[in-house]
Amino acid sequence: MSNDNPLTTVFELQRRTLTQSRQAMEQSIEFQKRLNEAMIGGVDSQSDAQQRSLEVTRNAMESYLETIESMVPGAETGVEQIREAMDEQFATVEQAQDDAEGMVEDGLEEYEEMADTYLEALEEQLDMLSEAHEEMESQTVEFLQDTEEQLDALREQADDQATEQIERIQQRATTLLDQLRDA
Repeated sequence: MSNDNPLTTVFELQRRTLTQSRQAMEQSIEFQKRLNEAMIGGVDSQSDAQQRSLEVTRNAMESYLETIESMVPGAETGVEQIREAMDEQFATVEQAQDDAEGMVEDGLEEYEEMADTYLEALEEQLDMLSEAHEEMESQTVEFLQDTEEQLDALREQADDQATEQIERIQQRATTLLDQLRDA
């Protein structure tokens, strides 16, 4: 069979489609991974900005409380209570930020691990599909070649039988003609 066979062309188109689908999926997963990395970077940047904002707020509040302490006689006890409450609130906010950041990063890392696992499984499946496709193509081509050879053999056999029958008919005709001439 030649390479111009329509069947070979169909298998080649299927193979190209499989390859292009695989590349598209891999690019999609890579895009998602880069997006994850960007999101993690964004979370880190946002966390840093929030931390700086929290520090600026804390420093401003400290300055304000120090000003009140220095300007209002006898305010030390009240300011100290406010300072303790403020420290507790800032500690709670910082802990909440740390927890939230940790959860987001853990979630994104888990997603990335799942994406990697998915991509590996997908690659294995696509490899198996490609191998099965190649095997099917090989078997189909082999079957068609065998069938073509059998048809050629049958054609030759039929041609030989037809030739033999024609020769027998010609011999009979010759024999009849000879008998007619002799009679």
